Amino acid sequence: MTNTETCVVADIGGTNGRFGVARFLPGEQKPRIEHVRVFACAEHLSISDMLGKYLNELKGERPRLARLAIAGPTTARHGRLTNISWQADAASLEVEHHLENVTLLNDFGALAGGCQFLEDGIDYVSLKKGVDIAAGPISVMGPGTGFGVALLVPVDGEWITVPTEGGNMAFAPTTRLEHDLTEHLRAEMGHVSVETFLCGEGIARIHRFLVDYGGGGDRGLTPSEITRLAAEGGAPSCTRAVQLFLSIVGSSAGNIALAHGATGGVYLGGGILPKIMDMVPSSDLLRRFVAKGPMQPYLDRIPVKLITAKYAALIGAAVL
Repeated sequence: MTNTETCVVADIGGTNGRFGVARFLPGEQKPRIEHVRVFACAEHLSISDMLGKYLNELKGERPRLARLAIAGPTTARHGRLTNISWQADAASLEVEHHLENVTLLNDFGALAGGCQFLEDGIDYVSLKKGVDIAAGPISVMGPGTGFGVALLVPVDGEWITVPTEGGNMAFAPTTRLEHDLTEHLRAEMGHVSVETFLCGEGIARIHRFLVDYGGGGDRGLTPSEITRLAAEGGAPSCTRAVQLFLSIVGSSAGNIALAHGATGGVYLGGGILPKIMDMVPSSDLLRRFVAKGPMQPYLDRIPVKLITAKYAALIGAAVL
């Protein structure tokens, strides 16, 4: 197999960079992802540093193409990781690593591109059945280091991916508690976006607020400690924080689905939700998703799916 039939693919967020080699076999639309490696961003200086380390670990003939999905606004040749301020320049990466072509794309755009290959019960779980419309747009969103949002639009039998920066929309509180939480953080941060709450650090912000609000608990816990203790059921403040987090996920997802006209369904992704998926059934996520007044019947019909596949964005990066 020649190098033109393989390419390096990556999904680089604010915490980790996932790399692999996509191999396209004759007659198969879905590429095979091989040689997957995960690198911590904190242990690297740049995207170039991370890419170089991965390429040096590959044995045999190296691909000459690379498609790198990054968590931030991108063009095919330039990009920026929003939450760690790394820059990406395709021309520089080509020269530094002796690659013929490097293409940059948004990470949730890549995840959306991979959704067409996901299988029920294997790559995602269905949270709400609904009635998906095959010709309807699909919303893809979810919390990780930030909150990613993308849209899939069917055009002439093909799916067109539209990456967005929807996570940076201003947050709209629904309850009195959320209003107080928003005002508390607005005084501290100024702009309060959806991503302010729906990310790893957002869980910690919610938890600290609830502790200060009068609920008690250790306000110094990390996001991973909060989610772990919530899952174990041993810390009421952590359970309340995660439940409020999931309520905000549901409300925000419903807003985005309305804006997208996502009659084809909603896919929830990102690194956080799969880790706390056992808490979703007891949460208000789905109730808040549909609680939009006269538009509730519209949202009742939209299926909601939670992506559990680890490397769906690598497949999407390859096919896009």
